Amino acid sequence: MKIKAFLDTNVLMDVLQEGRPNAAYSQIIFQAVRDQKMEAVITTQSLVDAAYVAEKAGRTDVFLASVQKCCDIINVEPISTFDIRSACREYNGDFEDDCQYYRAEDSCCDIIVTSDLDFRKKYQGKNEHIKLMSPKEFVAKMMVPEGTTEPLSGKDR
Repeated sequence: MKIKAFLDTNVLMDVLQEGRPNAAYSQIIFQAVRDQKMEAVITTQSLVDAAYVAEKAGRTDVFLASVQKCCDIINVEPISTFDIRSACREYNGDFEDDCQYYRAEDSCCDIIVTSDLDFRKKYQGKNEHIKLMSPKEFVAKMMVPEGTTEPLSGKDR
């Protein structure tokens, strides 16, 4: 069974913007999705937020081409009314993070991949079925090379 990972906005931004600290790990994750080794979910809100950043940086043309590719390989889901109501009911100090979390939970994701330490601290352990990891942790612990049963170690990357 393939891992189903929810990718937070910052993971998408790692792929779209040069020089971000987790860019290499996020690229590995996106390649695994392209290779159909795992399933991934992002929200329409993440795409809108990423578009805003790309427009401000004058990179709309590159962004639009990237969005087309994302839509071909990743499940892009809207934040639902249910997610919004859950975020209101269980407000944890960051409404956008709350909505993202409940979309991941409602989408039955196994893992949320995010670089946001506050997000991880708030939600780690909230649902025993969802783990929260940074892109680096995800690649190190969950990406298993073909033909093996062990996750990648630092020397394998």
